[in-house]
Amino acid sequence: MQNRREFLKKMTISAVALNSASSLLSAAGEKMVKDVKMSISPNSFINIALIGKGGMGTANTNTALTVEGVRLLGVCDLYDKRLKDAKTQWGNEIFVTKDYREILLRKDIDAVIIATPDHWHQPIAIEAMNAGKHVYCEKPVIHKLGEGKAMIEAQKKSGVLFQVGSQGMASLGNRAARLLIRQGIIGPVNFVDGQFTASPGKLNAFTAPDGASEETIWWNRFLGNAPKIPFNPQHFFAWRNWKDYGTGIAGDLFVHVLSSIHYIMDAIGPEKAYTTGGIRYYTDGLRDTPDIMLGYFDYPDRNNLGAFTVQLGANYVDGVSKKWGSMDFRIVGSKGSLDVGWDKIVLKTIEEVNTKDFEVLRQLGQGIDVPEKASPREFVFYAEKGYRGGHYDHHFNFIDGIRNNTPLTADVLFAVRAAAPALLSYESYLRKEAIEWDAQKLKIKK
Repeated sequence: MQNRREFLKKMTISAVALNSASSLLSAAGEKMVKDVKMSISPNSFINIALIGKGGMGTANTNTALTVEGVRLLGVCDLYDKRLKDAKTQWGNEIFVTKDYREILLRKDIDAVIIATPDHWHQPIAIEAMNAGKHVYCEKPVIHKLGEGKAMIEAQKKSGVLFQVGSQGMASLGNRAARLLIRQGIIGPVNFVDGQFTASPGKLNAFTAPDGASEETIWWNRFLGNAPKIPFNPQHFFAWRNWKDYGTGIAGDLFVHVLSSIHYIMDAIGPEKAYTTGGIRYYTDGLRDTPDIMLGYFDYPDRNNLGAFTVQLGANYVDGVSKKWGSMDFRIVGSKGSLDVGWDKIVLKTIEEVNTKDFEVLRQLGQGIDVPEKASPREFVFYAEKGYRGGHYDHHFNFIDGIRNNTPLTADVLFAVRAAAPALLSYESYLRKEAIEWDAQKLKIKK
């Protein structure tokens, strides 16, 4: 999908070029992580390893390496070429392996980035935590709704830090939106809208890379707990298309906006989810998950911030709209709206604003606290030039948490709670009915 490729390319390029300061998430609303095992001196390197060197794993690693005091020691992937590329990209001294357990056995590795297909997130994360490794795990952290509790228990038992990789979650835009909503600027929230679009590709266009074969790819390990089928490179390289390895559009895209909403609104999950859609264009047999989905989620009021409905949509066959919800979504309240991006937010209100309410943003700084006035009812807040972006902020937060034993906002409980409505969305699509959810107990209501 073109939007994803463009996004990852920008991530990789920007990770090399970053050169300015950033800040931690606001401590407001964060839950403390108790009994963290600290094996790191504040003045020493944080040694990391990557498990899964696809596009997102590569982007994550490049960004993590821009955080001061981070060193890459190992890379695991099931495809020989990616291991060769790792040495070319990050140095011939990098330890490479096809078996992630060899990474977990190394005593000199403090933390791992898990960027595998979705069905491997939970088992590898649990093994990593049991091995005493801090974990940065790509979203969604679970492939099935029932996997969450075991992951939460593993983190609690091990005491290591865990952070979910919903990159924009830590962005300056999200942090500003959180503060402004608590200030009551747009009134009680009633609606959130996020959309994702992408230009259609050619049908039957998949071609396996040169050299991709059963000799160069550990196929049985890739399958893991998925149904056993003969070697199929399209399943390996386009795993997001298949329900046995991925979580469809909802787990791939919706979860980003859901994570941001949970942080901004201090939400723990919806009461009800309903999703519709289908395979409208990519009918060539190279996917079994929808290419168009519309999801609706009803959230109860918490902390008097408003009860609201979330509308999330994705259309892989819309090359005109050019929307990417994780970087640009809208929150609507009774007094106005906020368009939220990583480095910019736009406030529109039905009445003139008391600009003293903007003073709450001084704790963030970085330019976001000095708005441009478009009209008495519209203000634009920009991050200052050189702002590194939400992806950097998120990795900085993780590394700082390891180094200084500071709390993480996007911890394992947050991760499971944000993943759950995305998985509910796909389950609702399969059932063709709305699903009621108990966010506190993490289970479907009977």
